Amino acid sequence: MNISIFLIGFVFFLGGVSVWLLPTFKLGIYLLEWDFLSLKFNFYFNSVLFSFILFLVTFSVLIFSTYYLNSELNFNYYCFVLLIFVGSMFSLNFSNSIFTMLLSWDLLGISS
Repeated sequence: MNISIFLIGFVFFLGGVSVWLLPTFKLGIYLLEWDFLSLKFNFYFNSVLFSFILFLVTFSVLIFSTYYLNSELNFNYYCFVLLIFVGSMFSLNFSNSIFTMLLSWDLLGISS
């Protein structure tokens, strides 16, 4: 048996198993929890998939902007604000409490 056929079949098998099992995937991180203030993040299959798409779009924008805005004066400021915007979108995507949603939504509004 050719090794490339085996590897392609193995990749398709792993892809099928991951599509079958990953929708049940859940990971939670609790950083701080008080009565009224809590920092909770949950990672579900849909949020991880959206983050992957967000990462691809952000990476494409950064590559395009390095060529298009290379000689601009405030290029570092543009990259900084863009990364704050993307970080707040990631935080909004994974947030589980109202405090983290409000904080990431405010950062998203300020950076946009």
